[in-house]
Order: sequence, then structure tokens, then C-alpha cells
Amino acid sequence: MTEQLGPVTEDSRVVAVVFAGGIGSRMSSRALPKQFLEVHGRPILLHTLEHFEAHPDVDAIAIAILPDYREHLKRLLRLYEISKVRWIVDGGKTGQLSRHRALAAVAADLPDDTIVIVHDGVRPLINADLISYNIETVREFGSAITCKKFSETIVSSPTHEINAVIPRDDVYTAQAPQSFRLGEILQLHERAAADGEIDIVDSCSLMLRYDHPVRRIDGPPANIKITTAEDYYVCRALFEQIENRQITGL
Repeated sequence: MTEQLGPVTEDSRVVAVVFAGGIGSRMSSRALPKQFLEVHGRPILLHTLEHFEAHPDVDAIAIAILPDYREHLKRLLRLYEISKVRWIVDGGKTGQLSRHRALAAVAADLPDDTIVIVHDGVRPLINADLISYNIETVREFGSAITCKKFSETIVSSPTHEINAVIPRDDVYTAQAPQSFRLGEILQLHERAAADGEIDIVDSCSLMLRYDHPVRRIDGPPANIKITTAEDYYVCRALFEQIENRQITGL
């Protein structure tokens, strides 16, 4: 089910596509899915949405959500005055399916050259500069994959024996946002569906799966995804440090 909130015009040239359809099985939270847990006074998902709501170049937002939490989400949007949401889509059983459904909803209303900023609902510590960097890079190169330099020693260990240390000079972790032209990324989702692929981990992997070039951009160190209980507590600490201005450059 796709629900459209408010009018959509072709002037909407940049759309944030936020997927928040996970159940948070690794969070051990019995009360709410992780995207609705509160950090720093409001739900994690709302922190994420507020970045796109406040950004002057983001025209609209699409959200893929658990169907059972659709009405809860709509109440939160009203409470926190998030006005840019134009599509609420039922999430699929995998992240890939959720992204596909949300992109298809946007494509029903907007042209192929629309810039889509694909983002995790549980990655709330992005900032306006990172959103702008994504938009600018897509305009120039056609894609933008937010990454973080890997700083630990990397080893290869198929069993308990370590058989190699991998040079880390060119090693990064792919994060989000991951941004594209709507027509290109939706076409690849449709191709993957035709091939029976339903659980490709992210849009970067999907692009590389079908030999499309992707462009790396560097994101802030604090751009963590809240997946486990440990991530949740780290996120709380980061919000507190940012609030107290004890850490800069996050």
C-alpha cells in the first residue's frame, strides 16, 4: 500500500527516500522497533527526517515503513511538524524490497532525472553538509556513496586462523546516504527483481552488481547506523557530546 500525503509536482527535483521497515531483531527491544526508540528526546526516525525537512534543497520525502506502524508514523509527523513527506509505503521483507517500493512510488509522480537520496531511517547523525555533498556529486557524476575510511587492521580469516593482513589504504565502509538519478536506480531494482534477487544489501552493491559506476564521497565519523543495543548507547553518547559541543567534526 502506498499513501500520498499532499500534492507532488515536477518541481520536486530532490527526494529523500528513507527506509524504516526493519523490526530491529538485533536490538532486543520488545516495546518498539528500533526506529521508534527515543534518543535525545525524540524517536530515532524523527531525528533522521528532521535533517531532510530542514534542508533547503530537499523537496520531498518518501518513507517505507512497517505497515502496522503507519498510523503511529503519521501521528509523529504531525507532532514534530514534518511537512515534506509525500509518500508512505509499506516496507517489504528485505531492505531491497522496501527501497524498491519507495522508489517506484516516487517514480509514479516524478521524472527519471529526479535526484533520490536513499537513507537509513536509523542513521540519525547525518548533517546538512553531507546532504548537500550527495546532491552536488549526483549532479556532477551521477551517483554518490557516503563512505568512511576504515581505521582498524583488516585480516582475512576464513577459519580461526588468520591467513592475511589486508592493506587498509584503499579500504572504506559504505554507509548512507547513497544517492542517484531516480530512473537509473529504479531500473536496476527492476532488473534485480526480474533476476530473482531480493536481498542485495544496499544500493551501492546493486549498482556494482550490474556494472554501473559509483562515486565515493566521505562522510562524518559519527554517521553510525543503529543496529544493535551497543549502537543505541553509542548514539546516545554522541548526541550528548554534540549537544555539549565537546566533539567537533561529527
